[in-house]
Amino acid sequence: MKTSIVRYLLMWVVVVALVGTSFQAAQAQGGLYNEAPMLAALVESGKLPSVDSRMPINPMILKPVERVGVYGGTLEVIVANPGSTNSIIGYEPLVRWDAQWLRVIPNVAQSVEASDDAMAYTFRLREGMRWSDGELFTANDIMFWYEAIFTNKDLTPRPATWLTSGGKPVVVEKVDDLTVTFRFAEPNGFFLYEMANSRGDEPILYARHYLEKYHPAYNAQIDELVKSEGAKDWIELFTRKAKAPGNFARSPFPINYELPTFKAWLVIEQGDVTTAERNPYYWKIDTDFNQLPYIDQIKFVPAVSLEAYETVINNGAAHMAFVSDFGNFDITSAKTTADLKKVELISSYSTNYAIGLNLTHQNPVLREVFLNKSFRIGLSHAINRQRIIDDLFGGKGEAYQVAPRPESQFYNETFAKQYTEYSVDLANKYLDEAGYAQKDSEGFRIGPDGNRITFTLQTNAVTDRTSKLLSYVVEDWRAVSVDVTLEIFGDDKSDEYNNMLFGNQFNNYNSEGVGGLDVILQPIYYFPVHQYASFWASGWGYWYKDRSNPLAVEPPDFVQKQMALYDELRKTVDIAEQEALMTQILDIAAENFMVIGTVLDPNTLMFVSSNLHNVPSLMPRAFSYPTPAPANPAQFFIE
Repeated sequence: MKTSIVRYLLMWVVVVALVGTSFQAAQAQGGLYNEAPMLAALVESGKLPSVDSRMPINPMILKPVERVGVYGGTLEVIVANPGSTNSIIGYEPLVRWDAQWLRVIPNVAQSVEASDDAMAYTFRLREGMRWSDGELFTANDIMFWYEAIFTNKDLTPRPATWLTSGGKPVVVEKVDDLTVTFRFAEPNGFFLYEMANSRGDEPILYARHYLEKYHPAYNAQIDELVKSEGAKDWIELFTRKAKAPGNFARSPFPINYELPTFKAWLVIEQGDVTTAERNPYYWKIDTDFNQLPYIDQIKFVPAVSLEAYETVINNGAAHMAFVSDFGNFDITSAKTTADLKKVELISSYSTNYAIGLNLTHQNPVLREVFLNKSFRIGLSHAINRQRIIDDLFGGKGEAYQVAPRPESQFYNETFAKQYTEYSVDLANKYLDEAGYAQKDSEGFRIGPDGNRITFTLQTNAVTDRTSKLLSYVVEDWRAVSVDVTLEIFGDDKSDEYNNMLFGNQFNNYNSEGVGGLDVILQPIYYFPVHQYASFWASGWGYWYKDRSNPLAVEPPDFVQKQMALYDELRKTVDIAEQEALMTQILDIAAENFMVIGTVLDPNTLMFVSSNLHNVPSLMPRAFSYPTPAPANPAQFFIE
């Protein structure tokens, strides 16, 4: 496990083309590729060009997990939210993770070459590759993203962190019609890793031939078009037209089904059930030169209760469902007549739930209390983690802090297990040593201002298990005389919750502890690397990104040391040096114990119908690995 799942983090990969130029000669002879019967019928009727003319010169070859598949069928993906399609059909960046999460490989790009100093990355595109509407994809499309969207302050007021270095945004240059270079002001050793993540498709989401008429830099009559389309301004119009699954996720506009894409299936309807059909211009093939995908259609079917899940799973169709998608009921207890297979999903999370007291709280008293390490240690000892394991995880699991998982090469038992012993005596000892031994008339501890220490444990995670876990924590902390209550923000108060997060006004932040396996890429609980992700100390995160920000709070020396180490780490591509620098960051995190963990996040399951093939029996589950997309659902088939 340590090698097969984690070692990719410390690899530097300069990937090469997967398919040789021998395809060009073969294509010239005609009749190279096979296609689905439904597409062959469209070709026969003259409604679609031949499959050979639809494919690029160098298509991407996928080796099937089990065997070459057969065409046809509908797959029902059972989901809590029918709009959640990206993990199946939304992952097509320039480069991607391989199915084993070991290395970065070409995807939309045929190849990529990195400079020795990690400041320039040159991508070679696949000649003859086409958008889903049949138009050619070239370097001009990437330049359209760069010039019309990325550098446009109206559409991109703040560039994504992974597209910046040294405080400056990336510069993209067109070399020729099939080649572009991304240049950074300083070494960016993480660029390919970040591009292989689920958000890495940003540079190739925007088909120029389709979208340029909705942009004033390319259409002198944009005002007339805005008026005829009934939009407020060109920004609204462009955003509406560029709205696709996973794109402009916070946009209020519905999906534009006409927007060209590279995905294996195209969403054709979204409502109570989301339906997607095969893309006739999909650019991947199997080892027998069959154009993928095999499956004709995917339906994302919602299940909001155990009874609804049972109804869908027993309807005789081919299915796929993730246990982790259903937090409000246990699908493993479903009464099913369907023949199902279990796929184990290896968690990349450290602790199932991390509790981060707000170390940069705007209230100076709470900030002083939360910054007290002995106070945090006392609260950790007060948590009865075995009760959480027994009641919420079926008795399976172990107490765990926010630390790298046992499978990781960064695993440190002392870090993972420190302060996890459940002991009211130890909890009271540390809370007293923190300076809060004095209690008021109701038995609650007095803070540094002479008043009772009181705060709420706040969360917007509303699953039954999360609510119960946090209610247990509240009971345990009140048992050691800390006046804490639980506040759950539902959808109706989500804006209020987010405003508190971004403004340093909330009391704490609670979430699954990312970074258990993808330690280097997701260090947000080890030090405040990001103001919007490291909510437990967002003021320090603001300072790290922009010291002039009014919400910035200067962190203590040990945190500044972590930040300097991470800056150094990001600039190197040397494996041993990356590992050494990250180890130093983790040692500082362990010493200062900034975030409280609960229990080791368990592996989960994905259920698939026995007639669904080419699904790996083991897959990672992570934010950085959008399960199961890197396992190539295009080569799944029904038989």
